[in-house]
Amino acid sequence: MRKQGTFMRVITLATFVACGIAGASASEWKKFTLATPYLAIEVPDTPKKIVRHTASFLGDIATEEYLVNDGSDAYSVEVTELPGFALIFAGPDTLYEHTKGALLKKTLSRVISFTDITLNGVKGKRLVYDTPTKPGHAEMQGEARMFLSGDWLYVADAVVEMKGGDKKQERFFSSLAIKK
Repeated sequence: MRKQGTFMRVITLATFVACGIAGASASEWKKFTLATPYLAIEVPDTPKKIVRHTASFLGDIATEEYLVNDGSDAYSVEVTELPGFALIFAGPDTLYEHTKGALLKKTLSRVISFTDITLNGVKGKRLVYDTPTKPGHAEMQGEARMFLSGDWLYVADAVVEMKGGDKKQERFFSSLAIKK
């Protein structure tokens, strides 16, 4: 009887520890925030900042990318301050098309869908794309959400494993907040 009680306490303790570990992995995501332009999103680790400069007919355009890559899944947020006349000259549809093309070229992917969406009153685009599988890795799926607000272009992108990645992708996108 005494051994059975000890065994039950060990099983109960192991269950609490396992639940604690599972809960910890879910709560390891961190809120990442930029003040200017305002952006907030949850990511599974501290993002690495990369700044890229692109020469264009609109002049030099700087893009800040914040990237988390854990070896299988990758999450990124890009913010680009566009020259004031870019929206007037090119228009939102042209800018979204260029952004889509650049992302697909960078990831060697192909479009599954490209649809209109809205976030907090800000109109944007949702791109779902098929991304090539790396040798020795699981099949992957990609999704990006793009928004123009004022002079800012925001692009949130997640490439996750096809099996089970949709929950992580949904957590990432459902936490996205920008100001109009």
